[in-house]
Amino acid sequence: MDVEHTRDATLLHAVHKILRKEWDPLGIKRNPTMRDEYDDYLPNIFKLIRQNSSETEIFEYLWWIEHKVLEKEGNKSHTLRVANLLKQLQKM
Repeated sequence: MDVEHTRDATLLHAVHKILRKEWDPLGIKRNPTMRDEYDDYLPNIFKLIRQNSSETEIFEYLWWIEHKVLEKEGNKSHTLRVANLLKQLQKM
């Protein structure tokens, strides 16, 4: 396995963990049967991180998912904190 592939796999795992344990707008983190619920969003978040997108861009994507896709009310300060956690992954 080459270094880039390993780094990408590590990044995807870290994003998945943050979405499930920190973001979790559906409140499913304690339900192992739903652990893949946020996987559809991984490619776009991965891309945002790899493109060195701003925290604001990451926040806007998460906020769009919460409001338009999942139809949840959301908590801006919580979502901003999660966007910051995801932004920190750019250092990987």
